[in-house]
Amino acid sequence: MVHKRKWLIVIAAFTALVGTATMSASARPSGVARAQALIAKYSKEPTFVAPGPAFNAKKALAGKKIMLIPVTSQLPITQTIQASMAAAAKRAGVSFTAWQNQGKSDQWIAGINQAIAQKYAVVDLLAIPPNVLKPQIDMARRAGIKVISSHFAGFGWKPPSYIDGAVRLPYYEVGRILAAWATVQTKGKANILSIVANDLVSSADVVKGMKDELKRDCPGCKLNVRSVNTVDWATKVQGEVQSALQQNPGVNYILPIYDAMTSFVAAALRTTGKASAIQQASFNGSTFALTFIKQGTLQMDIGENEDWIAHAMLDADMRAAAGLKVPANDYSRAPLYIFTKANVAKAGSPPHPAKGYGNAYRSGFAKLWGVR
Repeated sequence: MVHKRKWLIVIAAFTALVGTATMSASARPSGVARAQALIAKYSKEPTFVAPGPAFNAKKALAGKKIMLIPVTSQLPITQTIQASMAAAAKRAGVSFTAWQNQGKSDQWIAGINQAIAQKYAVVDLLAIPPNVLKPQIDMARRAGIKVISSHFAGFGWKPPSYIDGAVRLPYYEVGRILAAWATVQTKGKANILSIVANDLVSSADVVKGMKDELKRDCPGCKLNVRSVNTVDWATKVQGEVQSALQQNPGVNYILPIYDAMTSFVAAALRTTGKASAIQQASFNGSTFALTFIKQGTLQMDIGENEDWIAHAMLDADMRAAAGLKVPANDYSRAPLYIFTKANVAKAGSPPHPAKGYGNAYRSGFAKLWGVR
């Protein structure tokens, strides 16, 4: 009788253990559910989080000047950023200049020389590889100028020791969101073609994010990555997509990782007769891309508020000019926001690059800088 009772206890314990294991397994979210949770996170209107301690910008930067040198003044994104920085600097009572150029290295050098001659406190290099200007950066720093790198790379890139700070972007997270989106849209059966640009440092972080997300939530999904250098997008993206679709007719989702690629992908889909069968998603939140969402050319776009970026860049520049520490994660707290047909109207009509994200960041930065 004692032995029988022991066996009953063992059997009951085993049954409970099996039941618990079964419940735990069923309670665990599937890969598709985890991917959906990631999408849900970035489908909420972003909130402002201060990148560092508050300071009185006007007082801390009295008599000091900031110069922005963009990779080129011709791009819409650089025009938006420099205009936003100028407006924010004016509100903060800070002297700011954007150096106009056409993307030539000798023009960048001329900007740095001007900053040295006119005793600027900070030079911000927007999307310019710091290594191509190292001799000039060294000269500027010897003259007492702080040099910041902005909007050049993601957190996978380690800022070199010869600059004074960097405003990096969460490109890795962009890759994760793109892969999660394709996973959900294909119900965990994604066969993805992704067009990237290996000449851009940011691409490496995006690709790593896509691969890591698929490994975590969709290990059976496929990812074919093809690179087209930036200067060749207009002439080669369409052909690259058409070739990939011919070689792999099973492709069911396309991820061109930058908005400027999407029109050429759309052309390839029309040419191959697959425009209604294969969707695409991208990143940047460009106004034309948001219009594509309204038209159905693009299913989803991850927006980055260019006005918010400008505020984050100016924050880093002012901290450097004031002798304060430039936060290593200055931009990591700025938003990524998913736009679809369901919410793209928030971006305005026509779409505006700074609309749809709420206004908390504007009042947040104003308070952070002591602006009334």
